[in-house]
Amino acid sequence: MSDMTKILLTCLGFILILWLLFLGIRKLKGHNTPSGYRSLTGWFMGLFIVGAVPLIFALYTYMTDERLDANIGLGLAMLFVWAYCALLLCGVVGVWGRYLWQRSREK
Repeated sequence: MSDMTKILLTCLGFILILWLLFLGIRKLKGHNTPSGYRSLTGWFMGLFIVGAVPLIFALYTYMTDERLDANIGLGLAMLFVWAYCALLLCGVVGVWGRYLWQRSREK
């Protein structure tokens, strides 16, 4: 698998994880009002920027750097994004687990 494919799959996975986290928090907190969406949108824009900057750097480095040796910057950027995605995925599991637990207690 090429580095470009890894970068693009990581980007898609990152966006999917953020989307699942957004939906889980919205269901858990019951943010059905427009003001609730605005407060969540600001937080998720910040979370997206923190993860997207290393991905953009990795893509730029891959496209412009023509070295034959190891590209340490690309590896560190991908390592940071994968660790960040793992952390966000733990948050997704926690939020959806709490939502399902609360829903089962209401029945």
